[in-house]
Amino acid sequence: MVEAESKKGRSTRRVNVNFSEEAYDALENLAKERGTTMAEVLRDAISLEQWVDEVRKDRDARLLVERGGERRELLLR
Repeated sequence: MVEAESKKGRSTRRVNVNFSEEAYDALENLAKERGTTMAEVLRDAISLEQWVDEVRKDRDARLLVERGGERRELLLR
């Protein structure tokens, strides 16, 4: 692993990850649609996963999805 100095003054680490073709294509498409890098999409996904995990641990919290006026609870394991 290689450490480098990031723009925000925090050190960063490089990792190598293997993806299926489908996952790689999805990652690449998300980055193109957002006008950003695949690394940034992955960082965002990790942040979201971390937040969802924190909410899941709070027994009083619920994750809700609202679409077209319909609201559903998001149930995660």
